[in-house]
Amino acid sequence: MKKILFLLLALFTLTVSTMPLPNDTATEQLPDSVYVVAYFCKNDTLEYIYSNEQIKIKGTDTTTTIITEGKFRLVVLDSTATGYRIQYDQLEIGSPLTDKLKELANDKNNLIESISSLINNTSINNNPIIFTTNELGEIQHIENWQEIRNQLLHITESLITNIYNSIPQANEYINKDSFIDLFKQRYDSEELFIENFEGFPLLFTFHGSAFKAGQSTVDDQGNEQEYPSIVQLYANNLDPEEEGRDDFSPDYVVSLVTSTSMQGDEVKELLSSIMGLILNNNSKTDELKDSLNDTKDFDNATLTITDGINAEYWINGWPSEIIHFNNTEVTAPGQHSQSRIKAKSLECVYRSCFNFMR
Repeated sequence: MKKILFLLLALFTLTVSTMPLPNDTATEQLPDSVYVVAYFCKNDTLEYIYSNEQIKIKGTDTTTTIITEGKFRLVVLDSTATGYRIQYDQLEIGSPLTDKLKELANDKNNLIESISSLINNTSINNNPIIFTTNELGEIQHIENWQEIRNQLLHITESLITNIYNSIPQANEYINKDSFIDLFKQRYDSEELFIENFEGFPLLFTFHGSAFKAGQSTVDDQGNEQEYPSIVQLYANNLDPEEEGRDDFSPDYVVSLVTSTSMQGDEVKELLSSIMGLILNNNSKTDELKDSLNDTKDFDNATLTITDGINAEYWINGWPSEIIHFNNTEVTAPGQHSQSRIKAKSLECVYRSCFNFMR
C-alpha cells in the first residue's frame, strides 16, 4: 500500500513534498549549522510572485507549459514571544485557464494537476487567509481555513462540472463525482489544508529546522515497503562580504533533494494498481490495463522520481526565493529518456521589514 501511495503522490502531486525533513530542530544552537528561524516583526510586509509550470522532455525535445502564475502579499498582524499572526492576500492571478485545460486534457495527468492549481489560485481571490506560526515560524493554525475550504469545494464542483461538460471523453476514464471526491479529500482537515494548499505554506517548509552546514548524502537501500532512495542535503551560511551581493541577496540557503527509483515490472504493477484506484471500472480502463500488461515499453526500464526544494533566506527568516520541483523520468536501454518536471517557484519582489535588514 505504501508503494502505491508513494507513486500516487509523485505522479499527481497531491502533496507539497514527499521528502523527509531532518529530525533536528532549531531550539539548540550548534556551531557550523544553518538554522531556519523566524525573526519577524509586526507590520513586516512582503510580496511574492509565483509560478507553477510543467516541463516535458523527450530526447532533445522540450515543452514548457505555464499552469498558473500570480502575486500575493503577506503582512505580519501581530508578533509575540510565542509566535506570529500573518495575513495572506491574493493580489494577482494569471489569465483564465479554461482553454489551457481543454488543451491539456489529452494528458490525464495534466488534467488533474491543472484543475488542482486553478482551484487553489482562483477561488480565494479577494478573500484573505489569516494564519499563525510558532516562534520559529512553523505554521500552526489557519483561523479561517473552514471558510476557505468551503469556497474551494464550491468552486471545485462548479469548475470540474464545466470541464467535464466541455471534455466529455474525460468521464470515460475518471467519473466526475469520484474526481470531485478526490479533491474534497485533500481538505478534510486543517492539517491537510495546510499540506495541500499551493503558495504560502511552501514558504515555511523548513522553518524550525536545523541543518549541518555543508553537503551530505544518505543512500537508503529500501526494504519490502520502500524503494531505494538517495537523499541529498546542502545548507550554507553565505558570506555577507561576498562581491556582487546587494540588498536582496540571501543570507543562507537550504537544498533538500530525494531521488527514488523502481524497475520495469514494479512500474507495471504500480501503474495497474493506480488505474484500479482512480479510474472507472469499465471496458475503457480494462483496455488500458491489458495494454499496460502487454506493453514492452517498461521492460528493462527504470522509473526515477526526484523531489526537491531549493530555498534561500534572509537573516530574519523570510524566504527570498523557493523552488519546489518534482521530476518523473523514465529511461530504457536504446530509447530516448522521457521526463515530466513539475516546478513551483516563489520569489519575493517587495519587502518592508523591521529586523536584520541590510
